[in-house]
Amino acid sequence: MYYRFMLCFALLLLCSPLKAQQDMTINALAHNFSAPKTEYGAYVWWHWMGSNFSKEGITKDLEAMKQAGIGGATIFNLTSAVMESEYLMGNNPWPERTYRSDYYWEALEWAAAEAERLGLKLGLHNCPGYATTGGDWITEERAMKRVVMSKQRVMGGAPIDITLQRPTLPTFSNWSEPRRTATSYWDIEVVAVPIGQGVDASKVVTLTKNMDEQGRLEWDAPEGEWMIYRIGYAPTMSMPHPVPDELSGRTLEVDKLSREHNIYHWDKVLQPLVEHLKPYIGKSFTHILVDSYEAGYQDWSEDFRQEFISRKGYDPIPWIALKDCFGTQAVQQYAHDNREVISNLFIEKSWQVAREKINEAGLEFYIEPYDWMNQFDIYKSALTADVPMSEFWNLGDGRLHPQVIKAASDAGKKIVAAEAYTGRPESCMYTEDPAMLKHSTDGAFHHGANRFFLHHWVHQPFDDGYQPGMGMGWWGTHFGRHQTWIKPAKAFFDYIARCQMLLQQGELIEIYDNVLHRRLADADIYFVHNPSAEKMTGWVECRGAEGAPQIWSAVRGDILYEKSYAPSEQGVRVMLELGRDESLFVVFARECDYAELVAPDMRLLGCSEIAVEGEWKICFEPKLDKAFTLRNSALCDFSLSEDERVKYFAGTATYHKTININLEGSSHKRVLLDLGEMNDIAHVWVNGQDAGVSWYAPFVIDITQHIRQGRNKLKIAVTNNWANRLIGDEQHPADFEWGIDRGESMGRGMKSFPEWFLNDTPRTERGRKTFNIWYYYRPTSALQKAGLVGPVRLVVQDVMPE
Repeated sequence: MYYRFMLCFALLLLCSPLKAQQDMTINALAHNFSAPKTEYGAYVWWHWMGSNFSKEGITKDLEAMKQAGIGGATIFNLTSAVMESEYLMGNNPWPERTYRSDYYWEALEWAAAEAERLGLKLGLHNCPGYATTGGDWITEERAMKRVVMSKQRVMGGAPIDITLQRPTLPTFSNWSEPRRTATSYWDIEVVAVPIGQGVDASKVVTLTKNMDEQGRLEWDAPEGEWMIYRIGYAPTMSMPHPVPDELSGRTLEVDKLSREHNIYHWDKVLQPLVEHLKPYIGKSFTHILVDSYEAGYQDWSEDFRQEFISRKGYDPIPWIALKDCFGTQAVQQYAHDNREVISNLFIEKSWQVAREKINEAGLEFYIEPYDWMNQFDIYKSALTADVPMSEFWNLGDGRLHPQVIKAASDAGKKIVAAEAYTGRPESCMYTEDPAMLKHSTDGAFHHGANRFFLHHWVHQPFDDGYQPGMGMGWWGTHFGRHQTWIKPAKAFFDYIARCQMLLQQGELIEIYDNVLHRRLADADIYFVHNPSAEKMTGWVECRGAEGAPQIWSAVRGDILYEKSYAPSEQGVRVMLELGRDESLFVVFARECDYAELVAPDMRLLGCSEIAVEGEWKICFEPKLDKAFTLRNSALCDFSLSEDERVKYFAGTATYHKTININLEGSSHKRVLLDLGEMNDIAHVWVNGQDAGVSWYAPFVIDITQHIRQGRNKLKIAVTNNWANRLIGDEQHPADFEWGIDRGESMGRGMKSFPEWFLNDTPRTERGRKTFNIWYYYRPTSALQKAGLVGPVRLVVQDVMPE
């Protein structure tokens, strides 16, 4: 079986359209490090919610992605709002824009054309919803199936004449989809198991011919007690979810154990897609995704019995009855064999067929190849992908599934993608910011991911006056063009792109402690991060390294020589000091033709501090209201202000101040601007020159190149999140009807789009500024800290090049 699998895997590699990514030289990496190409940027999961999609919104979304440094997107067609699964909104403004309608295909083609114009890559989740493989083209005959049975205990020693009831058919009940009960049923066999005679398949009697079409069974039963089983199979009725509103309750998951049915599914997916997007296939439109498996259990298909016999050499039917009669512990070998056959059929009939068909269409196959029910082998499933994927959540440590990483490494796959920053409502109340995500970001890089798909970037189809706008119901993390901090967050996205550019090169050698090692033809690259809450200072072992190290900072985009290192038995030890959640790359280049890009390490001789005190001019630019200015203002937490414009502010507040500084003395000085407490992300200019963005603590920026002796102008643009404005709105009555309420920790939904929205007329409640689908806050919700609190200071360091 192993060799058959590896042969199929080898054939898949040969037919894949995915060209092997060529490594960049270390010199090319150095020259591209400060401004990595778009192709190395994070991708996003681009959720189109129900019928709420528009060409105008598509263009604006894609242009915002390009501006942010995003490399591409995977389109999902979901229900109009999502909780555990479907939450259907009422009064959707364009109900005719259904899944696969004429307008849908026009919109998809428009997206592919716009992506080509902008140099972005697109893909599509294979089916409606985010799980798993199916659609409204799947009938019960082509759906997932499971064994069902009825049984009746009888005493032998005399003829029996009984009616065996048809087994109870499955009812699918999962998440929040409509409940559906199967209407189809197929008999397999009728068997009798002798009670009290042990587990012996040879003693199981087949009685199929003794039963008529109405279930009447006549049998001259031998002495003893018998359990008679009517064994059949039926559709599980598992459905893709959460699907566009008009498809709710109308879709089915395709049979995962049947090659025939999977080919049918993929033809239904791919043929119309290629027909409509032919000019863009393999260009701006590159991939098809299967998200993580949520389709439930399957243990039968039309050909399962024959497949089992050919693989294991015995008939499973007697053992199905024996397992029910005596329990799993009594039939362990059969249970093991059954799990193995199911696993291999999943891989061969579903995932391998998926890749074959997707590759034939000129596209790449992405899959999150795991099932929390452990129905199929994760390692083998990952091998079927052009690009295997794992996932991590926003508040976790970035840990990925190790079998996905191992499979990618063993198969020499350059790219390991990850669904990034998925978040529950308790942690995604429009309170997210890049600083919150730094810990899981570095953890995911350390565990082997090198292409993030941000979860999520929800499509915004409406006028820009409606913000934050559409969401994925209660789920986060909230990226997208209406996010308050999306523009300054380009610094965060650039950090991801720099990391991904380096981590996509060469081959993965090993992951140990907090170090990941990749080897190129002309360099060794080590990603080192400090996941602890405390500063880390000490020797870091770079195993297998030779020569002198360089420190590449993906946050700043610069390269430094490192002088504190020493050879060791395992390679080279490097002395590093890393703050909380700080990371860097240690690079050993075998050839270095980029010396002009490498700055010398600086030895600190002493330092002094200058407090930046007094009043500031603060220019407020709310996302959804008129701009205003406060002069002669002290630094403070906006949420404590008595001015409601400030208290409930969401947007960018720009602080202006002129300072005097004496830089006389040492010829080598480094000047750092320390912002102290700041909420949430700051873009700094000094004397009109861009000094960069500070997006995680400590909020310190090196302004040496921009500051001068004497008089200097500071400009600090601080952007906070949406939370306080959303809470401010809750001080006013709702001008829409509330729907489901899941409590203060999870929020409540709008029931339907209000008439003033549909008619584009003024709101009935003028105090409300925001518009969104899911509301996390109440009038009494606690406000978030906001703005630049400080204290702000300049740190002047006397340094000397080493």
